[in-house]
Amino acid sequence: MKIQIAVIIFLCFGASEHVANAEEAGSIRGTVHGPYDENVRYAPILMTNVSTGIKVRSQSSRDGSFEIVGLPMGTYKLKVKMPCCAFETYESDEIEVIGRVAFEIRLAEGSSFNTIGDDPGVIATIIKDRQVIPDEPVPRLASGKPDLSGVWLVGSDPFPEKPDAQPWAQKLLEERVENEFRYHPHNSCLPGDPPIAGGAAPFIAKFVHKDDLLIILFEDAPGFRQVFLDGRAHPEWPNPSWMGHSVGYWEDDVLVVDSVGFNDRGWMNGFPRSEKLHIVERYKRTDYGRLELVTTVEDPEVFNKPWMENTVLDLAPQEELIEFVCENNKWATPEELQPVSE
Repeated sequence: MKIQIAVIIFLCFGASEHVANAEEAGSIRGTVHGPYDENVRYAPILMTNVSTGIKVRSQSSRDGSFEIVGLPMGTYKLKVKMPCCAFETYESDEIEVIGRVAFEIRLAEGSSFNTIGDDPGVIATIIKDRQVIPDEPVPRLASGKPDLSGVWLVGSDPFPEKPDAQPWAQKLLEERVENEFRYHPHNSCLPGDPPIAGGAAPFIAKFVHKDDLLIILFEDAPGFRQVFLDGRAHPEWPNPSWMGHSVGYWEDDVLVVDSVGFNDRGWMNGFPRSEKLHIVERYKRTDYGRLELVTTVEDPEVFNKPWMENTVLDLAPQEELIEFVCENNKWATPEELQPVSE
């Protein structure tokens, strides 16, 4: 079944982008509704061109509406994937985008049955709703580059790319999924995954940004990262560490952070990692309250090719970090970390 439709979008930095000529472009707009006719805020939306595979990302606004413009004419599939369990994932039939069309989306109720504490995405939405974001231009450093300072609500990629892992690494991931990640280093008070440890919604991170240094603070071990912006290079022989060694430089208004020198004890999205792990982050502050991040992960001993994640950080000026101390699990055995069955 094909539905003729048109809409407008905000293209996310890092997503596959294609800008069509005005006479060749279509658009699609509408509202994302929940099972009880409520409007669903901040719903991640993915448009995929059936013929070319081009993907365009957007999300619904505070009132649940969305608008995607500049879409090349053609046939698309639309997908909405909310975090965790409050709503079922929505996938449309084929949509033929010709001119301007309106399209309403209705999400089915998920397995949490509207229990707030069961869905971190619902908590993240509550946090977003209570923020007061100034209607001002992107702040600038003394150098004129965007200032990334602030407390940010860390999101996750709702449409992640599947890493092309080597067979041994894929098998290890499957084993870790089967045992519910109970051997994750974080469960023994060791650091979580880079680039922002503990950084899954609704967790927050605090950026302290100067022209020559970016410090990222987070509620997880070891509690901070340093990104050197003073022109230095990586050490020739970096001492392998959990968070690696990071240097940064600017490409126009995009801050590029290059990190190497990781140890092989940590995890990367459930996969193992080697000392050849190389992570590149690209940060773009698109407006006062939004920071878009594209992360490229490369590890030739684990993955057959690099893979990417696209995430959004939302400014949360009404929030602040709290003290993080992990002690009770420090000496736990794997058996003690096993989930308790009723």
